[in-house]
Amino acid sequence: MERQSNEVHLDTEEARGGKTGVGVRYVLTLTLALIIVAFAALWLMGSGAPGQSGQAPPSGVAPETSPS
Repeated sequence: MERQSNEVHLDTEEARGGKTGVGVRYVLTLTLALIIVAFAALWLMGSGAPGQSGQAPPSGVAPETSPS
């Protein structure tokens, strides 16, 4: 801390009250990578339920009907 007349000059570390770490950066990067992998796996595997893929059935195949 440095005083010049009525002004107080602080360096970055003093103004923040501590050091800035890189731990948060690693946690955010790791979790973002895991989320991307999880969404990619879900997208590649689909929902797993028949008829729920969002695609039309192949031509010549009757659509499934549920009993009432």
